[in-house]
Amino acid sequence: MVRINTDECVSCGGCIDLCPTVAIRMVDDRVVIDPEKCTTCKICVQVCPLNAPRVLEEAG
Repeated sequence: MVRINTDECVSCGGCIDLCPTVAIRMVDDRVVIDPEKCTTCKICVQVCPLNAPRVLEEAG
């Protein structure tokens, strides 16, 4: 799964339109990722110039 580092994200929304599963949206002027929809395709990680999206490693 991917999480947004809110200290790095400036809520530009550049990742929202590129998410193939529509897992990213703007809520109260902040970018959030729905963990139920995120498939960890990493497109948001690739397009963000601030490296705000971070891949979380699964435990196990």
